[in-house]
Amino acid sequence: MVYKNIIYVLLLAVLSSCVDETLVERNADGAFISIRGMGVQSATHAGSPEDYVIRTLRVLTFDPSTGNCITNIRYKASLNDIIRHPVTVGSYDFVFLANEPVTDTSIEGRLSAISRYDDLNNIAFPESYFTSERIIPMIQEIKNVTILDSGQGARLEDGTTTSLLQLALDRLAVRVDVVLEAVAALDNFDDAFTGVTFSGIPNLVPLTANYNGTPVERSTTRTFTRDKSYFSDTIPAVEGATWAKKITRIILPSNELDTKDDKNKAIVFTVNLKDKYNPSCELKIASDPVDYSLPNNTKLDLTGIIRESLEMNIVATEWGKTDNEWEISGNRTLNVSHTEVSITDFNGARISFSSNMPVVRVSEVVRVVRTNEEQETNTVFNALSSQWWKPNSDERISYNPDTGSGYMDILLDRPNEVGEETYEITLVAAEKYYQGGEGNIIAVNPLKRTITVHVKQEGIRYPFIANSISDPWSNPYVGAFYRDNEIGERVISGIRWSYWHEWTAEVPDKYKDFIVLSSTPSFDPQIGTDSPGDPEKYPVIPNLYKSEDGSSVSGRGRIYFRIGLREENHDPDRPRYGIVNVSYKDGESFVHTTIHVRQGQAADYLMRSGSSGSSFGRKFSPFNLTVKAFKNDPGTKAVWHQINFNNLADEVDFVKYPTQAGAFFQWGLPVEDADLARRAYHPTNVNKSTWEIAGWPMKRFNTAFYWNPATGTKYKDYYELCPPGYYRPADGPLDRKAVNSFNDTEVNQSEWRMSLFRNPMRGDGNHLTTDSPSDETYRTEKYIPVVLGEVKYGFYADGFFDRRPIKTAEMLNGTTRVDGVTEEISYYKGVSLDNTGAAFGGNLFFNADNDASLFLPAAGRRWHSDGSLEYVSETGYYWAASSAPGWTNEINGEEKGAPYGSVWSMELNYMATTPKSISNHYGLSIRCVRR
Repeated sequence: MVYKNIIYVLLLAVLSSCVDETLVERNADGAFISIRGMGVQSATHAGSPEDYVIRTLRVLTFDPSTGNCITNIRYKASLNDIIRHPVTVGSYDFVFLANEPVTDTSIEGRLSAISRYDDLNNIAFPESYFTSERIIPMIQEIKNVTILDSGQGARLEDGTTTSLLQLALDRLAVRVDVVLEAVAALDNFDDAFTGVTFSGIPNLVPLTANYNGTPVERSTTRTFTRDKSYFSDTIPAVEGATWAKKITRIILPSNELDTKDDKNKAIVFTVNLKDKYNPSCELKIASDPVDYSLPNNTKLDLTGIIRESLEMNIVATEWGKTDNEWEISGNRTLNVSHTEVSITDFNGARISFSSNMPVVRVSEVVRVVRTNEEQETNTVFNALSSQWWKPNSDERISYNPDTGSGYMDILLDRPNEVGEETYEITLVAAEKYYQGGEGNIIAVNPLKRTITVHVKQEGIRYPFIANSISDPWSNPYVGAFYRDNEIGERVISGIRWSYWHEWTAEVPDKYKDFIVLSSTPSFDPQIGTDSPGDPEKYPVIPNLYKSEDGSSVSGRGRIYFRIGLREENHDPDRPRYGIVNVSYKDGESFVHTTIHVRQGQAADYLMRSGSSGSSFGRKFSPFNLTVKAFKNDPGTKAVWHQINFNNLADEVDFVKYPTQAGAFFQWGLPVEDADLARRAYHPTNVNKSTWEIAGWPMKRFNTAFYWNPATGTKYKDYYELCPPGYYRPADGPLDRKAVNSFNDTEVNQSEWRMSLFRNPMRGDGNHLTTDSPSDETYRTEKYIPVVLGEVKYGFYADGFFDRRPIKTAEMLNGTTRVDGVTEEISYYKGVSLDNTGAAFGGNLFFNADNDASLFLPAAGRRWHSDGSLEYVSETGYYWAASSAPGWTNEINGEEKGAPYGSVWSMELNYMATTPKSISNHYGLSIRCVRR
């Protein structure tokens, strides 16, 4: 078996797994095959760099005895990397397909559906994918490869063992380069020449010689005019020639023939000379015997002599044929896949390299191009420069001198400034490293390569610090969310302050078949911007370079890893839950915290699932309420949207992601002003011309009012805005004023307190109602907030918040308010702050008994008297349906309190999660429960 080298190599990141849905499980025994290509060392007709571009590689593994497809995985391709393709120990036939027509969904679907080797005989690629403007589809088949266990490599058909399978991909195309020379040409010959034409081109290129699909037709014609970039002048070389043109790199589909001397199936080459005779000839690669076929991977060098006809000399060679030698004795080598990359502060760039030196590491300093200053590498990039006593490996770099191959993942660490910066990294290969005097690191006989890294940061990153009494407003990631059909990457990240800050993340045994982790950074080029890619296109595959199995990851400095799931949730009525345990070093000790994972968008129970008494609990939706007008037009600058209550099903909706704030709503107003209260308010200050909202409704209640009384006005009939099948949760009884104090009778009827809290609290966090009740009969017990064991506060990786830059916007400082608007400015932070899809960190409630979790964003609120925004990204405020006792504040005979118009709400943050009675005029969030 002969193996040839290719100039570009392949990236580890998986785009899709088509047949093999158990990628990680198949690698459980550590078996895999490593695949790599290398740069051309010598070639007679090497072509040009465009001929070697690889973007995707599909690896098909077949059982030789049955022909069944064992794995069918398409990888994304880049430069000079190694694919470790997971496959169990055994013997296989391999087929490699590079640069398949990914924009042709019918072809992609057929390739993804391959289940047997014979399926390849039915597939052909359209001729439109074989042009000079496209990357060239390629193929290779290698039979009888035996995969050895524990990453020992593979034994080939000839009995040799290799740790690195090097491909010799054949292009399913033909490259044509032409020199045309005219002998005894007329003076106006150049004016007459308009270009060349190839006709009789096949419309399909079969993948195999045993193709039995749609018959191949040879009716395609391509004309190349001289005003295109293919043509250039050249110096005549033939005696008597007075005119010459060179035509470079025309790519045609290959023309494989069963009957090679069938002239009717030849591709015809024609020189176009306006109104003159257009000389032509059939292209053939041999004359004795005649062979009109143009096989895969053929390069044609055509020299045409135009006299009265076209005399064509054709040299046909194998395109890019190379020798097998890589290392040249006595030479030092250090080859890198990229010399220039671009990253955001959310993603990484993978660079592979090869060398014949015993040590390869990144220099301990990088150069800032803008200032020409040097900075410590591991301050700028995460754990990239290994220590002198262990030079060939660190958290983000690894080199194996036995194979001569290595990789590094370039990921930003501590620079945290919005803007763009360019750095130069130096990769150094040497005979050895050691620490010299004054701590200087000495490289013996070094060879260096410089890699330019462009960094773009659009928002601020925050430290990863677990919540505590001393850090109540810290913003660690506290959870990750997936819909039933989602399994793609969720990015967990947080700043630490030193390379020496170690961290680990681990999946408990009972969730290893559910959750998968990887230290490999995201390769989404747009993540970290306001238009990131779909996380489902970036599945989480363990970093095989680090021998990860998906159950644990570790690192230094910046905490950064990805969470994925192993399969979709097949029970749409029951979400799945799990956890990831995170430990990080803080000083000399370790801090332990947990990230809660949820898969499933159905409403679900959290603490209790009973229907009455002390076991009472309801299914909470994981999403805030909004209106379709905001959801369908997120860029709207409308301050509010009037809800058509007669067509509620078409008016309201849940947000798409748990972190999104949704809309603000007033609780309700006297029924004669119902339309004023049925408004949805914008979640941000994007529409701010003044802090206040003009016409903010302030209609006072003068009598008692209840959501669902036995008789009289039922306010739910006017203000229940939850969509069909859902309703606004109660905090105590709905047919009278709920006191929620002194005993558990009413608390047991609270859907908020019983559903979310292990020990449902009694009382009211509003001291005004407790201290100055309008009716002593309804005096509430004062609730003193405490830190709760089932509450965490921070960021939530839901596929939206974790992919976008965190930015800030202005609001009024709510803590400085008295009776009116203040001019003291505060700032709120979140993502997508310029539209109605704005998302924030917030509170995660969890049940330690079953690891169920529920996230509610800290959307803030709108002030009761003017609608101005406050406390966004600090506290979540949510309506309950229950009416609360009022309070009184009589000044000079005028009532300034709220004897009526007081309702229950939930105020959510880490330090002071509190049930609180407040004015119905506030604008709060709504979280609905399932009927």
